Amino acid sequence: MNLLKILSATALSVAVALTPMAATAQSLTGKKIGIAAREITNDYNRDIIAGATKVLEAQGAQVVVTDGGTDPRKHNENIESLINSGVAGIIVQLGDAQQLLPVVAKANAAGIPVITTSVGSKTEGALSDVGGDEAMMGEMMTRALLSSIDYKGDVYVFWVPGAPLLETRKRILEAMVKDYPKVILHEVPTEHSAAKVQAQMEDLLTANPEPGSISAVWGAYDLLVSGAVEAIRRNNRNEIKVASIDGDRVGFQMLLDENSPFVATVVQDVPRIGSLAAETLIKAIDGQKTFPSTIFTNAWLATHANGVAAAEKRWGDKVWEELSISRADVEKRWPQDGELLITHPILP
Repeated sequence: MNLLKILSATALSVAVALTPMAATAQSLTGKKIGIAAREITNDYNRDIIAGATKVLEAQGAQVVVTDGGTDPRKHNENIESLINSGVAGIIVQLGDAQQLLPVVAKANAAGIPVITTSVGSKTEGALSDVGGDEAMMGEMMTRALLSSIDYKGDVYVFWVPGAPLLETRKRILEAMVKDYPKVILHEVPTEHSAAKVQAQMEDLLTANPEPGSISAVWGAYDLLVSGAVEAIRRNNRNEIKVASIDGDRVGFQMLLDENSPFVATVVQDVPRIGSLAAETLIKAIDGQKTFPSTIFTNAWLATHANGVAAAEKRWGDKVWEELSISRADVEKRWPQDGELLITHPILP
């Protein structure tokens, strides 16, 4: 079997594994399900909620969504409120496994099943954690960025300290760079604010005015690093390469724009994170007791060379209208000669 056939077979097996469950129609009629989001700021947050809500409402559930506004304490308070309101189950989006432990224990004591999404590890007492394989995605993005600068130069690292997924992605970067001594990392701790990142990047460009003084910017996620991309473009420093993770609309806008310094984003099948979480919760409500500690979804690397296929796989054919970008112009601007490979962790 040649490599192409092997890849096709792997993609098929992944597709089969992620086929939505055949749940009993209206099995949640009259029940209320809570979705507690740490924040709702970007496509990633919204589409996890949308993916879960679609499945839950199709089963007759009433869905209640809370927003912690990026405040972990408020996030926990929202989860407690959902518990006290008598929900039949809770999906938690983002958070720290240790910080969530007390509220998950309270839900367990009340007989309320909890599943987390994008926490990055299983919270004791939760059914499972659903999301992308952060280590795998961190390696994919970092490999693309380091390759774009030929593994040498000063790389500025934007992340939000204490955010578990972002800390994991950063640790992968740090581990990989140990093999490339000509790469020098500069940490730029920031907040969940593209405007804050833009101001920080403006200061860095002022302090490093010479071309080549900054080789690349590593961003923990698309919306966060969009501020850095804006600063780079405003200062005509497009020689600086940028990459991040998520495949949000803003990520594709940056990637496919003319003369873009943004070279890659790892795209996640975000709606599937939500729908898998909902399907798992329904199974628990129906009596299933055992679940894998982690449930992973697909991811793929989008670059200038495969951006059209990558965008349409994530967002569908209407993405060009949504982004106000011409597909034909993108194909002229960036020859689409790169392969789109779907990745998924292989587990025993």
